Parts: sequence; structure tokens; C-alpha cells
Amino acid sequence: QQGGAFLRSGGSGASRASLPCVRLQSHCGLWRCSRRGSVEHLHVPAGAFGSGMASGGSVGGGGASEVQQLRSPGASGPRCHGLQPQPRHRPRTCDGPPDKVADVEPLHGFKFSFLCLSGVDDSVSPRTLCDISQEFSFVEWGVNFRAEKQGKEPRYASLAWLRQLREEIDRRQQTGKFAPIHFAAHLGGEYCVDVMKGDASLVRTLWEDYGFLRVQLSPTRAHGVNSAQLRKYLASLKSVIIALPQVEFVLEVTKETRGLSFALMDEPQPNLAFLFSCDEPNKSIGGNDSSLLSHGRPPPCPHPGIHIGYGGCLTVDNLHDELRRIAATVDDPRRPVWVDLEAGLRSQGPGKHDEFDLGKVWACIRIIFDLGLPRPRQRPSYAAR
Repeated sequence: QQGGAFLRSGGSGASRASLPCVRLQSHCGLWRCSRRGSVEHLHVPAGAFGSGMASGGSVGGGGASEVQQLRSPGASGPRCHGLQPQPRHRPRTCDGPPDKVADVEPLHGFKFSFLCLSGVDDSVSPRTLCDISQEFSFVEWGVNFRAEKQGKEPRYASLAWLRQLREEIDRRQQTGKFAPIHFAAHLGGEYCVDVMKGDASLVRTLWEDYGFLRVQLSPTRAHGVNSAQLRKYLASLKSVIIALPQVEFVLEVTKETRGLSFALMDEPQPNLAFLFSCDEPNKSIGGNDSSLLSHGRPPPCPHPGIHIGYGGCLTVDNLHDELRRIAATVDDPRRPVWVDLEAGLRSQGPGKHDEFDLGKVWACIRIIFDLGLPRPRQRPSYAAR
């Protein structure tokens, strides 16, 4: 209830104006529909994937300049976003005739649902994110929610930023230049605990007023949650999942959460998904070079109907190799899988303190685009309709 009130009132303090209530018809229904009308194409210069890419302006400013940077000067005619799909070669074995080549590429037939880019904050304008989403439907933006950090620390967008996001989506709807834009709410701290206790008010607000179709729960110590006895929340959490079938709930699976996770896997709900997170690299390969370290990816839960994702230890440098490891682990061409990046999208350095780096974002998008992975015909919400 505190979480829902916090979003509706614009934060703590009675002097702050309450947020306008925008119902489901304004966002959620259209976020899942197909593209309507003409869409303004996003023109990205070929050099936009370098490290020099601007990372975006603050809330209330920088949106126009960012859009200008994402357009190639003097572009006309068909779209030219700098991405050209690369031919997918089938690897050959050392022996055997060419017509009986063994298919040893793990990514062959790997069904990719979407790329979740998490930790968006006030350093990047909502207009830039919407422009990217209109051009690349496999992109999802993860917004972190934690009461004590909201709008105060990097990776946690302010309520002013969320209002600007909603206004940008409303503007695009009215002009007809609108394509599906996908956002996921990642809950930690008190927000996560309230949901596990059975309070659905915050999730309902995020869904109805802001259009979030997916809500991820991260009940770990790193996200401000006491994970000692999570299994006690089994019944109450399941009641929230059942009460909101139109929202996909994602539970992060780690060593801390396996008790609750395994219990939910025994009787999975159709709108329940699991994100398998890798906390640290597997050092069994040997050597001191970090580039040689692999990352242990656990096998997915046995129920093939459950949507699954993988995250943790993912960066621009290892994304391609990790996708191959994930595909080999899943080993099921019928099962859609998403991947989630957050820490791997941040930049540190002079003038940059844990900054959301659009250059790394574009590099990840290019990796996925060039792979040409098969995807569902329509990007589903995976929640019950």
C-alpha cells in the first residue's frame, strides 16, 4: 500500500501534487498491439555504436539533442539504422561429406524472446528509449524500484522521470506514431517484501497507470531483502500472482531464493517466469585472465511452458559467447528465453559515476540484431490474457 501511495502521490510529503491517474486503456492495451499507422524511423549513423556515443540528457532536457544524435544527417529514403544482418553460417565438421554436416552451433534454432536493458535512470531521456523501442521490438527497458534509493542514486529513476515517460508515450499515441514499448519493473527492498506478503496495490498501480506488463521480484540481500525465510511467503505471493493474471511476475533465482523458487516451480502459474542469475564467474577453467572465465548457467526448470531468462555477469564483451552457453544449456528450440543486462551497461570514469551508457546499449542491440535469432511472431507478454 505504501508503494502504491508513493507512486500516486509523487513521493513522500503532503505538499507534492498527486499524479494524474491514467487507466489501462491509455497504455497497456496499446503496448501489446501491433504497430499502427506510419512510424518515424530511427536513423542511426554507423559510428553510433562506438564508445563516444552520448549517454543522454537529464530529465526535462536533452531529449531533442539525443534524438538528433540518433539520426544520421541528411538521411532520406529508406531506413538506415546502421545494422545489417550478417549471414548465418552453419559450421562444418572436419570429416564427412558436405551434405551430412553436423549442426554443432548452439544458437541454431535458439528462440530469443527479448533483450532486457536494466537500470535506466534520469541520465537518459524517455524519448530516446521510445525511439529505440520503435525500431527494435526485441528491446525491453528495466526500471528499478526501491523506496530508499528512488531518484537519489544511479540506476533508480525518479518519479519525475516516470511522469515524463508516461507523457512521451501519450504524445506518441495521439500522433499515431506509436509502436509497442516494453518496460519491466524490478522491485527490491520494501516494495518486493510487500508484494511477497500479498499486497498487490503497487503492482496494480504500475500496470494500470504506467503500463508495466512485467514485474520482477529480487528478494536477496543485495536488493535490501532479508532472504532467511522466503518460503513462508509462498501462499501470499501466489495469491498476488493469481489475482493479476495480466501481469507476468518474474522471480530471480539464486542460492538465496531457491527455497521459494523451487516451491513455485512445483505448481507453476501461467504468468510466472524465472530469471536465473549468475552472481560470479566459474573459475574452473584455470588461468588468471578474466576473459577466459566462464559463467555457470543452471539448466531451466523442467516445465517447458514457463518463460525463463538469464542474467548476471553479462557484458558487451561476453554477450555473444554467453548466449551460446545459454542456448546450449536450454537446448530446446521451442522455448523462448530472454537475457538481462544491468551492471554491464554502466560506465565509470572522469565525469561518469555509474552512468547508463548508451554506447554499450547500442553495442548489445547490434549483437542481437546481427545474430538474427528466431523470435516469436508477436512479442507476447507471457501473461494470461
